[in-house]
Amino acid sequence: MSLRTIKISVVVFVLFTLFLAPGVVQRTNYASAAPAASWTFEGCWTQFSAGPCRDIFRDQQGDLWICRACGTTGNPSPGKCNPISPATLASGFWCS
Repeated sequence: MSLRTIKISVVVFVLFTLFLAPGVVQRTNYASAAPAASWTFEGCWTQFSAGPCRDIFRDQQGDLWICRACGTTGNPSPGKCNPISPATLASGFWCS
């Protein structure tokens, strides 16, 4: 093999790695998280008995999310909601 052939092979390999291989990798991105249709409404919840009630949703992975004021969330998404743990929910109050 000549030096020229080796150089061309290296350039082709680098270009293949940079442009073709990233398409094979599965991307995870919160912006493309579950559409609202796959989120389940769990109820309205508040941290304190006299506090404002907020929507609680569960996504398709089973994670819990606290969203806007009860009944005002609309289409829940990571941009509108924040993760919340089951332990935190257990320390608060479910609104009726």
